[in-house]
Amino acid sequence: MVKGKSGKKPRETKSDAVRKKHKYETLREKLQFKFSKVASDTRIASARELATTYGVSIMTIRQALAALADDGFIYTIPGSGTFVAGEKLSKRLVFVSFSQEVSDKGMKPSSKIIKAERVTIEKSELAKVLQIAVGEDAYRVTRVRLANNIPLALEESMIPCENAPGLLDQDLKGSLYEIFKTTYERPVVRADSAVSPILLSKEQASLLKAVANTPSLRFQLTAFDARGRTMEHCVSVRRGDKYDFRFSIQA
Repeated sequence: MVKGKSGKKPRETKSDAVRKKHKYETLREKLQFKFSKVASDTRIASARELATTYGVSIMTIRQALAALADDGFIYTIPGSGTFVAGEKLSKRLVFVSFSQEVSDKGMKPSSKIIKAERVTIEKSELAKVLQIAVGEDAYRVTRVRLANNIPLALEESMIPCENAPGLLDQDLKGSLYEIFKTTYERPVVRADSAVSPILLSKEQASLLKAVANTPSLRFQLTAFDARGRTMEHCVSVRRGDKYDFRFSIQA
């Protein structure tokens, strides 16, 4: 850059800043278009390789990649690289079933049953959540939940047997809440939920067809009927590269 008479670099003008901003935004659009043409979870080239390919500085590339990451188009796994995320499903801060979330997005929900069995509850903490006594039975249903055949979540649901007798004879590939409502006339009207960040284990990643250590979300939810009885206690692991959590705050 040419220096002024004082030997100092000339002060950057507003037009200079606009040109720089336009440069990384244009690059961001090019990269987004390029990444939209490849399959989800495809690893992208390094920032240095992209800088060479597009003839720009590392800083410009990093600005463009940061913007894409903020918008959820790409995600990074430390030690593994940066990957294309594909379309995400947003979790709203309202009570709605997974099937309804997916349907509202214009996608087709489905489930793959990993295991469905009747088990005896031996832990007092879980028995308390299910509102049953230690030694009583509950159904344990483990499923992979999909949207347009893309695995998004791994769920383990515990349902007190007394609240849904014969549940294992039902079609468990659909919505459990719809079964509670139509078959047992006990619709879910309220749920308590907590969410925490996790990294996918190898087993979880295998079932979800994702990369191990992908940052993800763990939801723990307890759903109740109109009488306040527990209909389901569910632990759900949802892929962070395919799923985000959105909410509004009002002061």
